[in-house]
Amino acid sequence: MTDEGLLAAIPALIGFVPTDSLVIVAAVVHADGTVRAGRISRFDLDLAMRLPGMVVTTLSRALGGQPVRRLTGAVVHDNSSATNDLPYRAQLHELTHRLHEAGFTNVELLHVPAFTAGAVWSCYGDADHTGTLPDPAISPATTERVLHGDRVYGNRDAFLAQFVPAPTDIRDSIATLADPIAEDVQTEELAGDFPRLRRRLQLIDDAVTAATHGRLPTDQHEIAELIAALSSFLLRDIHLIQDTEQRCGAAQSLWLHLWRHASDRYAPTMTALTAVTAFLRKDGAVAGLIIERGPRPTKLTRLVHRWMRESVDFAALHTDIADVATQLRATLTDSADS
Repeated sequence: MTDEGLLAAIPALIGFVPTDSLVIVAAVVHADGTVRAGRISRFDLDLAMRLPGMVVTTLSRALGGQPVRRLTGAVVHDNSSATNDLPYRAQLHELTHRLHEAGFTNVELLHVPAFTAGAVWSCYGDADHTGTLPDPAISPATTERVLHGDRVYGNRDAFLAQFVPAPTDIRDSIATLADPIAEDVQTEELAGDFPRLRRRLQLIDDAVTAATHGRLPTDQHEIAELIAALSSFLLRDIHLIQDTEQRCGAAQSLWLHLWRHASDRYAPTMTALTAVTAFLRKDGAVAGLIIERGPRPTKLTRLVHRWMRESVDFAALHTDIADVATQLRATLTDSADS
């Protein structure tokens, strides 16, 4: 990918249009020898310029042990009212020096004033390396994201609004409804009561189908039924993946919606479901943030975090999880009623 192509893809890659940011994209060598974009890290620009050590530490932890070929950093800052020189040159020189000391020897830093078509981007290391930004709104990365049912938010605040829980009284009210249902689900699972579990699976399937049409549950009883049903490890694991990309995108929206309405008892399950679904859809921004916002880590969320750090092979992982989910669904749906 060219530098201008990478810059145009950044809003789609992180889920929103950044301003006053330092966005660093790691190009990682994969097992098949190809070099592809790996971890993407965004920092508030002012904080990154004041605390370069924090940036280096964060990247070292996130990328430690990975075969990083190159780091490309986008400095997003509108300096049209300032001097003709690129902004923060001295601070970025210090940051580059520290990155080299940490083992990141191939670093390129680019400046872009804004993510608008025709914006002039420049390179800190080579004055002749410059160009104009293609329209990010129609970049291949944006097109793919929209086709998969996602959106690119206009700013970071709008993006983060997805991760704001419902008011406490609403979550408590739903938890009161969900608790006795969850007890029933646990009893059904322990007893191998497949007919009842199949009905709960159908309830979840129907909710995912509704989400493909943009309909998310609003009734507290319906939300409680779904949250309680997904407290079953069997039903949760069946829904770690869906059979089409459209349903995967809808499921991610549904899981995140349920997470916003879940009490601390149920939030870890919804965190894990959202994280796995987002990760398998290559939506690292959502996967990373939902893990960060989760009330407490689980084995599954720790596993997703490790997958993100190690830039695992999506295709192989997708196939493995799909096989397990398919087998579990077959076990449940093919069992004869007792």
